[in-house]
Parts: sequence; structure tokens; C-alpha cells
Amino acid sequence: MSEEVQGPSTPKIQQQEFKTEKTYQNPYMAKETSTTHPNLPLVNTDLPVGSPQSLEQQQTPLSLVISSFDNVQTLPTPMAYTPPVIQPRSPIDQLNIVKRRDPARGRNLNVSPGKQQRYLSELFPLPDSSGQRVSSLPTVNEVSSLDVSLAESNIGRNKLATEPGEGTDDGILTGFVVDHYDEPLFWRKVEEIGAGNFSTVYLYESLDQSHPELRQVAVKRIKYPEELTLAKFESDAKYKELLSRLESSLTRELNVLKSLSHPCVVKLYGINNPVFLQSGKPLRDLMGDLDQLPACDMIMSYCAGGDLLSAAASCNGRIEMWLIQRLFAELTLAVKYLHESNVIHRDLKLENIILKYPLPALIGMKESPLYTQKNFIEVADFGLCKRIEPGEMCTARCGSEDYVSPEILMGVPYDGRLSDTWALGVILYGLLECRLPFDPPPNATARQRNRAPAHRIARFDWKWFQWAETDTPAKEIVENTLTRKTQRWMVEDIYESEFVKEVASQFAF
Repeated sequence: MSEEVQGPSTPKIQQQEFKTEKTYQNPYMAKETSTTHPNLPLVNTDLPVGSPQSLEQQQTPLSLVISSFDNVQTLPTPMAYTPPVIQPRSPIDQLNIVKRRDPARGRNLNVSPGKQQRYLSELFPLPDSSGQRVSSLPTVNEVSSLDVSLAESNIGRNKLATEPGEGTDDGILTGFVVDHYDEPLFWRKVEEIGAGNFSTVYLYESLDQSHPELRQVAVKRIKYPEELTLAKFESDAKYKELLSRLESSLTRELNVLKSLSHPCVVKLYGINNPVFLQSGKPLRDLMGDLDQLPACDMIMSYCAGGDLLSAAASCNGRIEMWLIQRLFAELTLAVKYLHESNVIHRDLKLENIILKYPLPALIGMKESPLYTQKNFIEVADFGLCKRIEPGEMCTARCGSEDYVSPEILMGVPYDGRLSDTWALGVILYGLLECRLPFDPPPNATARQRNRAPAHRIARFDWKWFQWAETDTPAKEIVENTLTRKTQRWMVEDIYESEFVKEVASQFAF
């Protein structure tokens, strides 16, 4: 530029248009809605902020001066925020990046996490859940199927939930078998085997030997959010909304589980109170009688092998290909059954695949006649499931961070069946590569490690590492599920693949 560039005339700004009190805002926190005068330029809040003393020196200008530049080389260079340099850490420290993920679990399947618990996903995250893996993204709610007004319900004053069996020293649970509510059965608590945001799972043994299949059961005990257990929230509109959503989710899970019957799907044997299975609004019905939130214990099938993530970590992620093929074939059969029953799971992940027997026992069954006669897994945790109509699209943003499909992250209506098959691809990739597909890549930079998995999921940013130079039919499934929804396989396509069909055709159950 040979001529001097003259900026626009300076706008006239009145002093009284600005507040004299200065407020410091942390630039690393979420940005609030701006209340800046429309004539002022926007400030780049991503730039590093100095000390509080330097902030006091920043005064609101009474006039704006736009500098002139003789040539393009003297124009200012735009700046963007660069995260502070992170000092190198040991590989183990790098696995414990705090990112809406349970820090007790290793990031890679080949890192032993020590003693692990089974984490069950729920509809409502805890107010302070930074230490746990995010299980739902409740920013978009689906319409509840309950038409009963909360204003008509008799809500008690004491909202502390009771724990059945905890009032006695021996921990006896009284329960009723589904559709046989005239005769109670009794179990004794053995130990806790899992915990989640809003449920705890216990192993119980039967005191009555008349039902051999009920000798050992897993009891999922619901834990209510603090907002529902404190009476001060009772008159709050959010309290009523939370109670309605929780009740809708609970009844939906129970009704779906009651209707399912498949060897590879967890079984609902009974309940501690028949009202939970007989009423469309069990919480409000029981709260009117008990003047408190009722305890809810789901009596379910017990699997001695624990969850698949813990099993994989116990062998440093090195599961033989024949066993991966067998487990994934059963998982495909289970999801195929669910979709044929118009049920979507929406929280398929390694933690929710439960092994019927310990991993060494499964390996020992390879040459046994039981190999084709007994199922190895059960799909558990139906807290986010939904029964859908043909062609129905979902809107609730829910699931676990590492397994959710891009369309759920985008907040657009999605096909729940395609979201389930996306999760199947994540699971199979994890078993093959000993890491999840949207975790930071090996030898990642500090900036890449601090980037949330959602960023890579939205960009379909994954690739092969251990299997990059090796061909296997399993790769075809992953490559056709971790892709755009318009190109993604349905569960029927996965079932017809060579990797699944070869094994599934041998099953005798």
C-alpha cells in the first residue's frame, strides 16, 4: 500500500454508559452472555490474562483510535490462545487425564487398573461427577410418556431413601418373582460387586432352595439424586422435573427388561416391591404411603466373570482372536434381538458386557462340548434403553463419552439403532487394538492428550495401529460402523459379515 490508510471516524461514547466497577472473569471458564456496549470491539478472551494488578490498569476507553499502517507487512498478526506447556510425565500419569472419565481405570486395555468396579450409567449425572466417566448428556430431553400431573401426587416430607435389608444385621432382602407376587422369597447379602452414579450392585444368595436358578442373584439397588432426598428442594420446579424423569426412566427400564428373553441379555427375575412393575407411576404411589422415597431393588441374573473391560485389563488386553470373535458374535446376536424387539440400548460399552464365567474358565471351554451350548456373555445396564416405533428418531443426548455417535454429540435427531452399531464398532476396535478408537493416539502430544474424545468423534478421527498392516475380517466391521450414519451398517449387516456369521452359525442356544 503506497497511500496511508485512514481509519473510520472515532465513535462518540458517553462515560455514563460504562460501569465503574470492574469484574475479573477467568478466561478458562465458560463465557457468559456478553453485556458489552455494541460500539465497543470484542475482546479476545482466549488471550492469557495477567495479574490482578495489571487488570486494574485496564480502563474502559472513552474513545477508539484505529492505527494506520504503511504496508501490509506491518498489519498486526492475529493471536490465539495456546495452552500452557505441560511438563513431561510418566506413561502411567498420562493415562490418568481428567476428562469426564473414571480416573481409577486405565486409558488403555493393556494397562492393568487394579481393583475395578462396574460402573452403571444412569439418566442423571451427579452434581460433582468429575471423578467418574460421564454416562449421559441430558441437554435434550425426550418427552415423558407419563401424563399424570406431579401436582396431584402426594409428596412426602422426608425424602431420605431407605435400604431394604439394611435394618437387620444379616442383610436379608425380601423379593417377589416377576408375575408371582403372592409368595415372597428371601436372599442374604454377600458382597458389593459394582457401583455407579445412581445404583449399587450386590451379590445375594437365596435362603430358599426351591428355585435353583435364583440361588445367586445380582441385586441392582437404585440410589436417588441428592436433589430428591433433601426436603428443601420439594417445592422447586426442577425437583418435580427430576422426579418425573427418574420415574419415567425407571419404569421404562423395568418394563423393557420384563419383556426381554434372550440368553445373551441380562434377566430380570424379580423386584423388592411389585408396585414397581404394576404401576406407571410407582415412585409417587409409594411415596404417598411411605412418606419417603421408596427403595428399589432389581433382582437380576448374576454373572461370575465380571465386566469385559476388567477381564481385558486383567490379561493386559491380550485376548486371543478366537475369543474376541466368539464374544463379539454373541454381542451382535443380543443387539440384533433387541432391535428386532424394537428396543435400543444406547449405552453399549465394554463395562456393560458381563461375562458368565471368569476369563480362564471361558478359555478352558474352547475344546469342550459346552463351547457351542453355553453363552459366554450377557448385555447389562438398560438404564438408557428405549422402546421405539419403526422409523422413530431419538432426541435425548445420552450414552458414555467414548462410545457415543457423532449425531448424538451434534444434538440432532438420530436413529438409535445406528448409534448402537457405532458403539459395537468402538467395542470391537477396543478388543483388537487394546485401546479405544478415539483415545489420544500413541505418542500423542500434550495438546492431543488434553483434547476431549468428542472432538475426534465429531471428525471421525481414528485409525489402525496394531492392525494397520494386517488383514482380518473384523476390520471390515469397524470400518463400516465407525463412519457416517448414511454409510453405517445396521446390526443385520454386522450379523451377515464373515467374522460373525462363521461363529454364530455354530451356536446351539
